[in-house]
Amino acid sequence: MKIRKFKNMEPKILPRHSIFLLSAFLLLLASCQPTSTPTEMPSTEESVTIATPTPEQVVEEPSLQISADIFLDPALAQDEDSLRVSQYLYEGLVGLSGSGNPQPALAESWVISDDQLDYIFTLRPGLVFSDGTPITPDVIVENFNRWFDPQSSLRGNGDYLAWGRIFLGFHGERDAENRAKSTVDGIQKVDVNTVLVHLNRPVPDLLIYLADPAFAILNPTMLASGSYGGRDSTIVSSGPYVISAWTDTGLTLSPNPRYWGNKPAGDLNFTWR
Repeated sequence: MKIRKFKNMEPKILPRHSIFLLSAFLLLLASCQPTSTPTEMPSTEESVTIATPTPEQVVEEPSLQISADIFLDPALAQDEDSLRVSQYLYEGLVGLSGSGNPQPALAESWVISDDQLDYIFTLRPGLVFSDGTPITPDVIVENFNRWFDPQSSLRGNGDYLAWGRIFLGFHGERDAENRAKSTVDGIQKVDVNTVLVHLNRPVPDLLIYLADPAFAILNPTMLASGSYGGRDSTIVSSGPYVISAWTDTGLTLSPNPRYWGNKPAGDLNFTWR
């Protein structure tokens, strides 16, 4: 896949080899030991980086009323209050600007094949969760498989309604014409800081969809407990805030010192409705 630089700082549709060549390329990568450099894309490719915008600082609100029944696993939560708090705690590959346009978040850049079936995301260097656990391509793959694959060990008993609504189905599901229901075919680690999302058919708004709170990246180790999201679980953040207090009267969020971007100015104090 020959990659050209983006112009005007906007993602550009890029030329794509045949499926056979792409598969061969990925198999070759899998057979090699990963290196510590972030430029381990094939030597015929040129590294592409979208200019990283300064994240808009979250405006501090001194007191916010929410339901006491929040559940802080955004892939499963359906109520507005849970998703509202989750947006402060977690981040996905892509975010949205104030005008609703896709912008880099945990992924600092991406390239798109000319048939719009392959999206290659490059992670920011040095990403960690609030507990210090590295956010790696393997972590991204585990999160995607949890949403997409009913056989994922992290899936639990959730119904993942947001994924089904947006991407129309799950791994292995077929329609009446024996076509894959899901618009997403799968995700694969490419190298030490890159993942590839492959689609069954083009999804023009994929980047906007991936900014949905339901597709924020969570710590797989915490998810493996099978009871993540409630007051009794340990909430680990990938976004600008962490939980500093969860009491009978409310919830306090404090700046995440390990967040990659600009740190918020102060706490957010939620009281139960």
